[in-house]
Amino acid sequence: MKTFLRAYDLWESMEKGYTPPENSNNLTVAQMKPAKVESTNNFKCLSFLHSAVAESIFPRIVASSTAKEAWDTLQEEFQGTERVRAIRLLNLRRDYENLKMKDSETVKDYISKLLEVVNQMRIYGEKVTD
Repeated sequence: MKTFLRAYDLWESMEKGYTPPENSNNLTVAQMKPAKVESTNNFKCLSFLHSAVAESIFPRIVASSTAKEAWDTLQEEFQGTERVRAIRLLNLRRDYENLKMKDSETVKDYISKLLEVVNQMRIYGEKVTD
């Protein structure tokens, strides 16, 4: 999803978050344009998130009023807290260290298992070099 939002030049808007102006009636013309762009980017991001998630996940983010709020909800739901991520990463490191090729296993199957563990480690923030 990050890549998708970066492709549409929306990721910075997602990271920064969106706060609607407190008194939009008193904005000058110079202030209105950036506020409108920020609002549009927020709702584009939110729309992309709504369309990207499965129907079973959608109810969890439908009440979010900003894209950042929806993103944070999804992150908490699927990656967990910092402590949970650290524990999962430790388990993945252990799996990586203990991974051995079985006699009945093909090289292709072994490489697939290895890449699966490495990709999971990368998802949780581990820097794995080739």
